[in-house]
Amino acid sequence: MKDEILNLFAYESNLIFTDIKKKLKIRSNLLSYWLNQLIKKAIIEKHNNSYSLSESSEHLIPYLSKNKSILPVILIQISNSSSCFLFKRTKRPYKSFFSLPGGRILVGESLKSASERIMKTKFNIEIKQTKIRSISLEHVKKKNKIIYSFILILVTAKPLSEITLTNINKNKKLIIPSDYKIIKSKSNISNLPIILSKN
Repeated sequence: MKDEILNLFAYESNLIFTDIKKKLKIRSNLLSYWLNQLIKKAIIEKHNNSYSLSESSEHLIPYLSKNKSILPVILIQISNSSSCFLFKRTKRPYKSFFSLPGGRILVGESLKSASERIMKTKFNIEIKQTKIRSISLEHVKKKNKIIYSFILILVTAKPLSEITLTNINKNKKLIIPSDYKIIKSKSNISNLPIILSKN
């Protein structure tokens, strides 16, 4: 019910109680409960008789949808001809596999600043000269059903100090399959490969 209430604010900046009740076809006491929960969490604000998203929750608008969206992430490749900087994942999917470093791009960040932040905060590595190398679409499947989809923006970078690299070919079976393909690919920004991976 929380998501259904929030979804209404993707179309209207202010709504009164009776309008929300009519649109959602919900009992008054149940609607009051959910509105109060959202107010306590500072997601919704009440002004006189109308409700609106709080200023700190306006960023939710692009995400208010019943449809699942593809998540854009940045991957950072620091490598030479045979080795690459990789780390062992502790999260699903692909827990315990070697992975390229990466993460979400925060609102207001450039690809360069996102890459620098991720490498500094996660690995204490400072980098320079980021360059977009490829963009790809990855679907992660489980039991023949797509459970996650990512747009992978691969950038190459150079570390400002010496770091330890992992041999790619010797560790092929331990690397996320799509990451291995990306590392080995000679693609560039004009080539948009579609990669299907299984969890």
